[in-house]
Amino acid sequence: MSVKKRVTILRILLTALCLLVYAWIFSNSATVGAQSSAQSHSVTKTVQKIVGVFAPDSFIATAAGEDFDRLHSAIRTLAHFCEFALLGALLTWCYASYTRDKAFAFLPVALVVLTPIFDEAVQSFTGGRAAEVADLLVDTAGGLAGCVFALVTLWIGFAVSRRKKKKKV
Repeated sequence: MSVKKRVTILRILLTALCLLVYAWIFSNSATVGAQSSAQSHSVTKTVQKIVGVFAPDSFIATAAGEDFDRLHSAIRTLAHFCEFALLGALLTWCYASYTRDKAFAFLPVALVVLTPIFDEAVQSFTGGRAAEVADLLVDTAGGLAGCVFALVTLWIGFAVSRRKKKKKV
């Protein structure tokens, strides 16, 4: 397969993944409060069951009452951070697949800063939900962490590629 075809496939794949993550984020934002809470409680209970297999006496496996609420809050926060970190990484890799022009390298960063603002705005119009500054900050931090991670992986990849080219000469 030619390099051009591989690059085209990579671009299509990364663009589609970015769109899927955006759809995931905004579909969650449009979920009413009671349903969103039920989903995240279910995730927390699943995490408890999984951890319970490996560490049955751990805080995570045994959390109940206020401890469960704290665990639930921590898992929700981690989920927010991770979904936006994934978005940041995908946007950065996607951008890099289209161009090496540094003039617009801020674009993925701008998108991961603006997306949480729109995400919280959608939540403010959804029944039983509210826009929260803490979520905005966690989402933005996750997105920026994803951008940094992707930039580091790109830098390593380019360094390895340059090193291989030097060895061939």
